[in-house]
Amino acid sequence: MLILLKIIHMFGLYVGGAAGIGNGLLLTKTLKSGQPPSPVVAQVMGLIGKMGFVAIILLWLSGLGMIAVNNAWSTLDWAFWVKLLGATLVLVAASIMTAMGVKAEKTGVPPDLKKIKAVSKLAHVGLPLAVIFAVVAFS
Repeated sequence: MLILLKIIHMFGLYVGGAAGIGNGLLLTKTLKSGQPPSPVVAQVMGLIGKMGFVAIILLWLSGLGMIAVNNAWSTLDWAFWVKLLGATLVLVAASIMTAMGVKAEKTGVPPDLKKIKAVSKLAHVGLPLAVIFAVVAFS
């Protein structure tokens, strides 16, 4: 079971990282252009965002599963909790941005890309915290 959870966790890292980088680049280029994204680019950004959100949920579920399988709650040190804080910031940012994208799809009104960029700053803080302190916690 632990091996399956680790595989899921690694795929979550892979897809989540790719989604974050891909959408970050598309968002930056779109904002610099001063124009809304074309319909195709907007659809791709939405799809990438959903994939990234699912990846983050898989990371959380598999991570919690690994701790449960190892019955390791009592052995987690301060670095783990800092890592979890970073992961929480990423989850909050992804949740807000996903909600904004779903609302845009339903209403047909494009999301405010400047608001998305502002919310993404949570992830820009959380991601390095999560990665750095995961390495520290599990070394």
